Amino acid sequence: MKFSRALVVLLVVLVAIPSPAMAGIVGEPNLQVYAPSNKLVPGQETSLNVVLTNYGGDTEYRKFSSSESSASLSDQQRSKLEAQVRSARNVRLTLESGDAPVEVNTATLPVGDIPHATQREATFSTSVKENATPGTYEMDLVATFEYDESVRDNGDVQNEEEDTVTIPVTVVIEQAPRFEIVSVDTSAQVGGSGTTTVTMRNIGTETAFDSSVALTSQNGEITFGQATTATRYAGEWGTNETRRLEYETSVAPSAAVQQYSLSAVVNYEDDDGVAKQSKNLATGVMPLAEQSFTLDATDSTLRVGRETTVSGTITNDGPQSARDAVVVVSSKSPNTNIKESEYALGTLEAGASSEFSFSVEVTDSADAGQRQLSYTVEYRDEDGDTQQSKPLLMNAEVKPKQNLFGVETKNGSLEAGSSETITLVVTNNGDETYRNIDAKAFADSPLSLSDDTAFIQELGPGESTEIPLELSASSSASPKTYSFDIDFQYENEDGERKLSDSYPVAVDVTESTGGSGLSMPLVGGVVVIVGLGIVGFLWYRR
Repeated sequence: MKFSRALVVLLVVLVAIPSPAMAGIVGEPNLQVYAPSNKLVPGQETSLNVVLTNYGGDTEYRKFSSSESSASLSDQQRSKLEAQVRSARNVRLTLESGDAPVEVNTATLPVGDIPHATQREATFSTSVKENATPGTYEMDLVATFEYDESVRDNGDVQNEEEDTVTIPVTVVIEQAPRFEIVSVDTSAQVGGSGTTTVTMRNIGTETAFDSSVALTSQNGEITFGQATTATRYAGEWGTNETRRLEYETSVAPSAAVQQYSLSAVVNYEDDDGVAKQSKNLATGVMPLAEQSFTLDATDSTLRVGRETTVSGTITNDGPQSARDAVVVVSSKSPNTNIKESEYALGTLEAGASSEFSFSVEVTDSADAGQRQLSYTVEYRDEDGDTQQSKPLLMNAEVKPKQNLFGVETKNGSLEAGSSETITLVVTNNGDETYRNIDAKAFADSPLSLSDDTAFIQELGPGESTEIPLELSASSSASPKTYSFDIDFQYENEDGERKLSDSYPVAVDVTESTGGSGLSMPLVGGVVVIVGLGIVGFLWYRR
């Protein structure tokens, strides 16, 4: 290949001309880290804040080749170039456990650029193991970054690097109280209230002073009074000591028999008097099933105008005992009067039963038909708190009005101007046995009673007996049906003395069969007198 003379001359000239200065600054960042609050507690999740500072490494002014010549840099130019090579770009931080019994919950954190002589903060979530031994440990902060390793005098980057450094971070796992929930029990039932007992233990290495436990419900179905949080004082709480804390608990009627979430936090002071707080301790509580009762009505028949007895049996279906139980009856009917509305059942264990009875009066103005009676059981639960069951409803039949005593005549007629023994059949139409019954009759003209009282010693429900009464009808009585009244004073099964209504008794008065109206005794007397006269006259003639 042949070159032209001009080209050869040009190449010789270019080689002979010296190149411009090619020197610059060489250096690197210098990252250091520390944790301002490096104290951790066993069993707790803690935010660990680290501060990363770029102090910058040593720099030097270097020729990049033997053919380079040194340029003259001002102090300002040199400082600018040194800051450039000492700066870290795109810094990413990863915290590793090292030899510490700590788990890091945060992934790699980008913190951006860290120029020379500046710092950045980063916060990592850490969890200290439950059984961590107190002491001083080293964790590792791994920093990955980019930087300009060398920069020419004119500011052009000669070499760009990426580096990763591992920097130790000192942490201290403290001697501290630490708490665990041993058990949670409750006597609270669905739709009622009771006591929730939380048993806790200090499993830490230090005593907690002036401690208290705040228990919080995570669901509105479980409350402490009217609030979702309640606090109980625990005082000085030594290592391995157990505390039983009781919280009055209410359970909504809509709650189910299942676990409901609770959380407990212990607030305390350490031995330096510094206020501290434990981690959030999660637990659960299951309310007891709603207390229930069964009603079995053995007698629920009522009658208009009468006081009768309703009775039945209450059974405690559990799950708890019902102490000092009382059944209360009520009715919305204005014509129903309940003499005593409470009946004591005593203590009913789960599955036990007790009988009851009430006296119920239905007024005369009531109509026959169905009435609803409501029974409620009031009792004390195992904590001694007063509780009340749901209403137990029962329909009672109200029968039409009926006389308490039925009165019928066995021989219900007599002639005008005569007297007869009238036999009355008296029947007990009531629901109980009556004793010491005094019958009293009342008659108006033209009827009269020469014997108007009778006594019945005892008469059971549905039983009948006969009583005699001496009844007379005056001679002026017209042939027709008349009536007289009779009532009864009696003693019921409660020993109460009562007076019945007055009952009319019909009798028929018939026409006299004596002709002129002279009675047979009078005619007989006249015959005797006439006979004696005849006998005397004959004796005189003789």
